[in-house]
Amino acid sequence: MPERFTDEELAFLRFARFGELPPRVLPDDLVEVVETEQPDLPVRQPFEIGPGGPA
Repeated sequence: MPERFTDEELAFLRFARFGELPPRVLPDDLVEVVETEQPDLPVRQPFEIGPGGPA
């Protein structure tokens, strides 16, 4: 049976692993992101196996 932790124990384990977390971001501090253009990514050529087929 898996071990069950209390909320206080889980809070301590989170602190032990991550340290002090930054303050929570409030909804008023969030901004909407609008992407205006696609990035110029290189076009990948399809891989050709060749006349002998896979080795």
